[in-house]
Amino acid sequence: MPDSFIATASENLPAPQLQFGRLTFNVDSSLPTDAPFSPSAAFRRLPGTIVFIGAGFPADSHMPDGTIASPADDVVFAAVLKGSARASQHGREEIIEQDHAVLMTTRDVGWHTSSRGTQHLIVQVDRAALAIKLANLSTWLMRPVLLEAQTLRLLMAHCQAAIDLDGSAPPHLQHHVIADLCSLIALLTIGWEDHPETSPPSSTRMLRLHAIKTSIEAGLGNHCLSAETLAAAQQISPDYVRKLFREHDLSLSEYLLERRLAFAHALLLDPLRANERIGKIADEAGFNDLSYFNRTFRRRYATSPSDLRRERKSST
Repeated sequence: MPDSFIATASENLPAPQLQFGRLTFNVDSSLPTDAPFSPSAAFRRLPGTIVFIGAGFPADSHMPDGTIASPADDVVFAAVLKGSARASQHGREEIIEQDHAVLMTTRDVGWHTSSRGTQHLIVQVDRAALAIKLANLSTWLMRPVLLEAQTLRLLMAHCQAAIDLDGSAPPHLQHHVIADLCSLIALLTIGWEDHPETSPPSSTRMLRLHAIKTSIEAGLGNHCLSAETLAAAQQISPDYVRKLFREHDLSLSEYLLERRLAFAHALLLDPLRANERIGKIADEAGFNDLSYFNRTFRRRYATSPSDLRRERKSST
C-alpha cells in the first residue's frame, strides 16, 4: 500500500479521503465546480515521525482516527503556510491564520479543518521524543503560535530534507533528522518570550549548529570526538561550539551521548547485525568502555542491550 492516496467515494467511504500514516483526512465532498480540484501533497514516514506538506484540497481531519483501536500518543505540529484553518481540542477552538501553527495530539478528541487553497506543513512526532525538547508540553497544546520567519525557513528546509530522504537511509541518519525536527518545533513553539534577555538564534548560528550535528553523525564512532575536534573542522572556537548547544538547553556531552545511544540502539535492532558482539557495536557507536555503555543504555531505554536484542529475536 502506498504511503499516500486519494480514495474515491464508495458506499463504505462517503467522502474522498487523504490518508497518510496514522491520520486520515476526510476531503469535503462538496467541492467547488468553478475551478479544477488539484491537490498536491508530499510526505515522508520516518521511525515514529511523519512529515507532510500539502495544498489544494478542503480537508477535515479528526483525532483520534476512529478506525484505530489504540491510537499512538503522538503530537501533531500543524502549521498554516497559506490561507487559514480551524482547530478544536481540549475544550478550545482556534482559527489558525497564515504563518501560525498549533500543537494537537492524536489520542485526544479533536478536529482540524481547512478550505481549498490552504497550504499546510504538518509534522507528527512521538510525544515522548518532543517532550525531551519541549518542557511542560501539555501547556502548549492548542495555543496558536506565530512562526518566526527565519526559523520557519529552517523548519521548511528540514522538512523538505526529510521528504527527500531515501528510504534506505541508515537508521542513525533518520533519527538525526527527527531530533532536529523536534528541536525546531520546540523553538518555534516556545519562541523567546520567556527569555527576553536572550536574542533568538540567527539563521547563521542554526545552520552552523546543523553542520556540527552533521559532523557528529558522520563521526559517532570516533572516540576522540570533542568540542575541540568539531571546532577545528568548522574553523571556530571550542567555546562557540559549546555555546551553540547551550542555547538549546543541552550540553555537547549530553547530545553526543544521546546520539551514540540512539545509533547503538538502531544497530542492535538491525537483523543484519544480530550475531555481532555487543562490545563491537558499542565500539562502533563510540563507546570505549562497555560497562559505561551498558549502564547508560539501560538508563536511557529501561532495558539492557542484550535484553533488547533478545526481545527483537523473539518478536520475529
